[in-house]
This record gives sequence, C-alpha cells and structure tokens, in this order.
Amino acid sequence: MTQQTMEIGGMTCGGCMGRVKQALTALPGVTVDAMRVGQATVTFDESATSADAIQRAIEGAGYAVLATK
Repeated sequence: MTQQTMEIGGMTCGGCMGRVKQALTALPGVTVDAMRVGQATVTFDESATSADAIQRAIEGAGYAVLATK
C-alpha cells in the first residue's frame, strides 16, 4: 500500500471536495484518508491502480494536481 498527499488546484469548497472524493473512490484499491480544501491524502494498492490513474481521475473531475508528496 502506498500513501500519497496531493495539492489540488481549483478545489475551493466542500462541493469540489465531494467531486474529487467521488472520482478517487471510483478507482479500485483507493481509500481517501483525509481531505481539505486544496489537498487530498489517499492510500492505494499499486496492484490495483497507479499514481498516474489517480492524477487522471482528479484531472477528469476538473481539477489539477499541483504537487505530490
């Protein structure tokens, strides 16, 4: 399992957080550990999904991944 924290551009309210969380939890093997405006921390199973797939899901929801820790 891998944990990753992402700074997310354009996520400015609770509605935005809900859209990002929905996009992330739709991916297999992804658990959202924490969210706040502009940031999400997830744990994911690398055998089920990838960091690139997580980034694409966030971008597909209309937001930008600015940095990853």
